[in-house]
Amino acid sequence: MRINKVQIAAAAVCTTIVLAGCGGRPDTLPAPIADSEFLSLPTMTNTATGPADSVTWALYRDPTSVDPATAIDYPENTVISTMCESLLRQQPDGTITPGLASDYRYTSPTTLVLTLRPGVRFWDGQPLTAADVAFSLRRTMDPQTGGLYGDVLKRISSITIDGPGTLTLNLSSPDYWLPGELSAMPGVVIQEKYARDRGNSYGTPDGGAMCTGPYELAEWTAGKTLRVAANPDYWDASLTPMTGEIEFRGVSDAATLTRGLSTGEINGTWINDTSTLAQLQRMSDVTVHVGPSFETEFFIPANLAGVLGDPRVRQALSLAFDRTSFDGAVYRGSAAAPRMSANPGTWGYARDTFAAAWNAAPEPAQDLDRAKQLVAEAGAAGKPLVIGTSTGITTVNTAANAWLKAANAIGLDASLHNVSPQNYINFFTDPAARADVDAFSTTTYGDYADPAAMIALYTEPNASQNFSGYSNPALSAALNRARTEPDPVRRAQATIEADKLVMQDLPWIPISHPASFLVLDNTLTGAPSSFSYMQAPWLAKLGRVN
Repeated sequence: MRINKVQIAAAAVCTTIVLAGCGGRPDTLPAPIADSEFLSLPTMTNTATGPADSVTWALYRDPTSVDPATAIDYPENTVISTMCESLLRQQPDGTITPGLASDYRYTSPTTLVLTLRPGVRFWDGQPLTAADVAFSLRRTMDPQTGGLYGDVLKRISSITIDGPGTLTLNLSSPDYWLPGELSAMPGVVIQEKYARDRGNSYGTPDGGAMCTGPYELAEWTAGKTLRVAANPDYWDASLTPMTGEIEFRGVSDAATLTRGLSTGEINGTWINDTSTLAQLQRMSDVTVHVGPSFETEFFIPANLAGVLGDPRVRQALSLAFDRTSFDGAVYRGSAAAPRMSANPGTWGYARDTFAAAWNAAPEPAQDLDRAKQLVAEAGAAGKPLVIGTSTGITTVNTAANAWLKAANAIGLDASLHNVSPQNYINFFTDPAARADVDAFSTTTYGDYADPAAMIALYTEPNASQNFSGYSNPALSAALNRARTEPDPVRRAQATIEADKLVMQDLPWIPISHPASFLVLDNTLTGAPSSFSYMQAPWLAKLGRVN
């Protein structure tokens, strides 16, 4: 499904397209990473060889919940994945393997049978049962929970418990995207008794949590600290925690985070705000590990009633945007130009099929002359384009100014609509806020390693992030063929067909496919450099170098 990287905090700001550093001295931009290198980025850091007593891990803000049904962003996902487990497990390379379910198999196109792993216990010592699984899935699907993942599980028509360790998911129509969702937040299992006892307080500092993962919730004071401690009875010997406890700390300012990493007050983080990336890469006591990501940065039409309703204008804007300068300034070259709409890090299956399509697709290049021609053909010259931004969010404001420059260069009458960092989220949640703008930007991701997981969330007519009312029956048909196709190669081919239609119509305009950036104290290793940290308990591998 989902959600957007919207950093609700001010950071040091450069308000232009940043071909120089914020200090005023020109900064030489690194060359873009070669496609061959980008497609083979490492998924893990070196294996840890020694335990660590405690580690302080930074998030870009404090988590608001540890309830998987309502997890919507990087802080929540990172913490929940450290403590809780899904039925299936995402590997660092994006492949899906058994998790709490030791086996899963389709006995028919509309029947998925799950066999639970024996011997798994919750933190309180109670065994994991099929009833806990059924409760967790039904709770996530229930609109009364206020969860965010009911839509991706909507093809589950009923759940049958066949015994203490087996259950059957009956589907209204074939759904071969479902295992991917069961490897992410929608598939996380919590204890039924504990959750029922806590009611609406489950997942809050007052209600806590009850899961099966390698770390258990030890202390949580809202706005101050959230600490997890190693589970001494964890079932998976391959992920036995190497660090005794991890304190998660919200650090919303990039400069403060960078200082904390330089002094050792903070030991590690996956960074969301790249405004100090160059400084971090120059520091001697930390290492920036670059790995594959599910993320794509997009320019998002808020409506199709204005100038962006003509696909030729969207195509013109894409042609006008200077991706090379943008990627160099924002991602220090560790990003790929979007030959396809989804990041190559999402190729969790049929990788050769996706790679062949990627290599055959043209690399987007700036072409102002062709862009001006398209604007003229659309009769859009001089028409207004209002771009939403926030000067308090560095990456957002950098992108907005780059789009402003591109739009005005091809004859549109572009302007910026500035809102506070706290209100930028309203573009995603409030139609009234979107009424003030024609477009805005964000970085977003799918739940698992499949390009379709992200394409569907903004192109399907009733999808959660289809803000503009976009509809393309041919695209929906291609996505449905992918969803109902059991063969991975044919599923990939249908997804590629959908991706080509996205690149033609540009319902969202892909700006860049950034890498994942892990920053670690040089005494630590073992964490994944890939995006898998968002959905699986791989932080359990974190430990000392020696």
